[in-house]
Amino acid sequence: MLIFYRLLTGLILILSPIILAIRLLKKKEDPKRFKEKFCFFSEKKNNGKLIWFHGASVGELQSIVPLVEKLDKNKNINQILITSNTLSSSKVIGKFKFKKVIHQFFPIDTNFLSKKFLNYWKPSIAFFIDSEIWPNMLSNLKEEEIPIILLNARITKKTFKKWSIFSDFAKTLFKKFTLCLTSNNESKKFLKKLGAKRIRYIGNLKYAQAEQKVDNLKNNILKFLRSKKVWCASSTHFNEENLCG
Repeated sequence: MLIFYRLLTGLILILSPIILAIRLLKKKEDPKRFKEKFCFFSEKKNNGKLIWFHGASVGELQSIVPLVEKLDKNKNINQILITSNTLSSSKVIGKFKFKKVIHQFFPIDTNFLSKKFLNYWKPSIAFFIDSEIWPNMLSNLKEEEIPIILLNARITKKTFKKWSIFSDFAKTLFKKFTLCLTSNNESKKFLKKLGAKRIRYIGNLKYAQAEQKVDNLKNNILKFLRSKKVWCASSTHFNEENLCG
């Protein structure tokens, strides 16, 4: 099945100039950066430990912002690479003031390009967010003995049924993950059936981001109130609030 997939992605690579030209006309690609999908990188790798996160689009990348913020302050990490597939997701990352983070577009998932990508970036660990499964990249990561984490893993019933059609192929892919951290218990059950070995339920990372927004709002309110004189009228009776004016 992997051989068939590689033949298919090879065909897509041949047709990709036409596909990308159409997407450029529709303004769905960055005219200065679309070459990154062919491993012509616009950023350079630093020496030292590089952590790699991949998410398909905006939602996936937003869910890891709290985690990336913590890793960005870690002295043992030299660089954080974030890849995605869409133009809108690349703009989201640009809004945050990270010191160690760089963004690149995920390469077309051919055997050749995935190897070229890994040979250049040499990540110490790879995180795939949500339900991002790319057979060639996973196979080459495993071959290079690079730990692979499926983060905030989400496998719906519909997705599970699709993978079940190619159950043998699915099992060869999902067992390549070093660890799967699921967003819900249903996904944990489906991942086990699909062949994943080490699975842990951690909850949805998107809720962690919501909690962070509440904390930020609270901090901003407190910061504002520090410069103000505040008094509290509690347990008032009818019309007594008018006296507070």
